[in-house]
Amino acid sequence: MNLTIKAKVFLLALVPPVLIAVFLTWFNVSQSNDIGRSAVTDFKQQMEQDAENALSNYLQLAMSSIEHLVNDTSLGSLQERQQRAKQILRQLRFDDSGDVGYLFVYDTEGVSIAHGVNQSLEGKNLYDFQDPNGTYLIRELIDAAQAGGGYVNYGWQNNQDSVAPKLGYAQLLEDWGWVIGTGFWIEGLERQANTLENNVEDAISSALIQTIIASLIALAIIAALALFVVRSITRPLANALSAMDDIAKGDGDLSRRLSTDSDDEMAELGQAFNYFADQVADMVNQIRHSAVSVNQSTQRLDGVLQRARSGVNEQQQESEQVATAVNELAAASHQVAQSAGEASHAAEQAEQLVHSANELLGRAVSVINGLATQVEQGNQSVERLADQSAQIGSVLDVIRGIADQTNLLALNAAIESARAGEAGRGFAVVADEVRTLAKRTQDSTHEIETMIEKLQQGSADVSAVMDAIKQGSNTSVKEAAEVEEALRQVLASVNTINTQNAQIATAAEEQTSVSETINQNMTKIVDIATDTAAGTEQAGDHMRELVDTAKQLEATVHRYRID
Repeated sequence: MNLTIKAKVFLLALVPPVLIAVFLTWFNVSQSNDIGRSAVTDFKQQMEQDAENALSNYLQLAMSSIEHLVNDTSLGSLQERQQRAKQILRQLRFDDSGDVGYLFVYDTEGVSIAHGVNQSLEGKNLYDFQDPNGTYLIRELIDAAQAGGGYVNYGWQNNQDSVAPKLGYAQLLEDWGWVIGTGFWIEGLERQANTLENNVEDAISSALIQTIIASLIALAIIAALALFVVRSITRPLANALSAMDDIAKGDGDLSRRLSTDSDDEMAELGQAFNYFADQVADMVNQIRHSAVSVNQSTQRLDGVLQRARSGVNEQQQESEQVATAVNELAAASHQVAQSAGEASHAAEQAEQLVHSANELLGRAVSVINGLATQVEQGNQSVERLADQSAQIGSVLDVIRGIADQTNLLALNAAIESARAGEAGRGFAVVADEVRTLAKRTQDSTHEIETMIEKLQQGSADVSAVMDAIKQGSNTSVKEAAEVEEALRQVLASVNTINTQNAQIATAAEEQTSVSETINQNMTKIVDIATDTAAGTEQAGDHMRELVDTAKQLEATVHRYRID
């Protein structure tokens, strides 16, 4: 269930009081009902007890009124005394809430002896008489009297021709075997009890309504307080959300700050947001300056690459021209060798060619010196390769020793497993496998050793070739110096060129060989220059991409306002 913080706080503030109010209302109503029912029950019981006490007192008065006739035999015969007692009991009355009460007398067989209001019943057996509710009234009164006196609830027709509740009480006059009883209407008691019960219910309903009203008032107050608290929480959150949303989606205003006037957690949130905004603003400012610097640097670097590209192209063109010149020098040298006999007729042309050859020779000497340096570096690499091969040989010796020792241990294990008999068979298989692995290790070590020896031999051959190349390079440098010296002599001795044709032819042949070497080196230089030009072009492309990226970065950081 996705709820806003406002809804959650409202629920947190309202649900517990509502639940508490409902619980307290239910508890109060339940307790009030229990108390009311208990009060009504106690009232009924008290009224019934009072009624029973009144009946008992009335009957005791009746018994006392005829007690002298029962006990004093001098007052006449038994029949006379009983007649007088009947007459007294017929005449006795008591007031039951305005109604006239009377007494009645039965024997233990249910025969009516005396009746205060209906003397026609006297002499009749009413033992099986039932009231309108089906209660054997006389029978139960006799049983209650024989039990020492007791009460019987029954129904009787009142003056409104309806059945109303009555409470009867009877006692046994043992000397004569009479059951003397009386009763009165308890409808008034029921009315009073019902009235009390209605009053209690009205009081409970009134208390319930007052409780509900008080609960609603309390809930209204709590809701108002909750609304105030929610607003105090959600308003700073809304401001923070608006500021963050403006930074993320709007103009990127990093100068906005949240209020920190209060001393609660929202103020701490505002302080944290303000600190975060300060940090981001500083970072954006630094990125902005860095982006400007990067943009400027990339533009300067792009200019440097443009100049480097132009220089590489010029170098490539000059290298091609040098290669062409070397080819021409080789052709010219060959022509000089073939035309040595005609040198005397081309002295002026030879002088010009010697000038050109002298310049090219200087360049060739530089190339040869570079070649000698490369050969020296290659020779050092070959020597390192030989040293590493020797180290590998030492490692192989250690491995071979380990393999021999493993083989020996496996052999000893096989011997011990053979001694162990059947119990060592599994171990013998393992020892055999270990010996096989040791044998394979020895074979592999031997093969690796053979390969390393071949590698060392190849390294030695390469080193020898490098030394030869180095010596040849040194010789070429020396010979180039001699050629240069010879050319100077040619220039100084143009008049004697005819006598030195043989030397010129020899020098021309050597120069042809050197020119071919220079031509090969110049071809490599041209290839390197081409690769350099291509790399420079790629670097230029990457630099342009970097310039575009720097511009995009600068444009992005300029979206944020930090002032």
